[in-house]
Amino acid sequence: MKVVQIGTGGWGKHHTRILSKLGVLSAVCDADSRRSKEYGEKYSVNHYESLDDLISSEEFDVAFVVTPTSTHMKIAVKLLEAKKHVFVEKPLAKTSNQIEKLIEIANRNKLCLFVGYVFLYNEIFKKIKAIHKTESIKYANFEWKKLGTFDEDIFHNLLSHDLSLNLELFGMPKKITANSKYGVLTDVDRFSLELLFGKTVKSEITIDRISHLKKKTVMVLTQKNSYIWDDDILFKFNKNTKKYKKSCQSKYTPLYLECKEFIRLINAKKYSIDSAIFAKKISDLISKISGIKL
Repeated sequence: MKVVQIGTGGWGKHHTRILSKLGVLSAVCDADSRRSKEYGEKYSVNHYESLDDLISSEEFDVAFVVTPTSTHMKIAVKLLEAKKHVFVEKPLAKTSNQIEKLIEIANRNKLCLFVGYVFLYNEIFKKIKAIHKTESIKYANFEWKKLGTFDEDIFHNLLSHDLSLNLELFGMPKKITANSKYGVLTDVDRFSLELLFGKTVKSEITIDRISHLKKKTVMVLTQKNSYIWDDDILFKFNKNTKKYKKSCQSKYTPLYLECKEFIRLINAKKYSIDSAIFAKKISDLISKISGIKL
């Protein structure tokens, strides 16, 4: 298998390192000629500044797209039309209509179209999914504090991650309520949502990107126990000591597991568009949420 990567910037540099480690990286492409050359030489692979030059000159099966959201649609269309399997970092595209078009092209050409929602591949989240099957989660609280990034839409950039976790656990919400919205540097920089899944399951999401702290935690309350997911550690509440105690810890980074899973799908010839359909559901929810007025 030969894999190319388009975009080697802030988040993309981690994909480049992992794809090289997995032994599948054959070329990088970045509009920044200095960066393209740097990563090409660092990982001993071909490097390009133009996507068109990459497609016409390089033989490859799979492409990873880790570029600004505004470029996803144009790049993904070119790659899918060139009959390449495509991994795109979330969000897949800016609108649900654009996502529908990408799904249609991938489906027509029998290609895998995969969207990177990296928290889904965290080993702690997989443990929480297993807990949900045996203990049944009745309440979840998602809290994310960080500073920035202010040049991206807060809903597509940050909320999409928490929505992906909620949809994977509980399915589509029956009701969404916006409890607060507050803008400082942009229209919305802090907000709080409540999601209801039927009569017995509730989830709350709070995101603050003007915080001087950097912290992301998820607390889940099941029919039997309480857990806190903090980075790569899961804590379980001890009813005897009345304190949270470390329950388990991740061994691998979520991005490594996500990249490995996509490569596995291609090797197994499982050319699925399920991930893209999942991305459209998230896009539809974000359109609904961004339109809610307080």
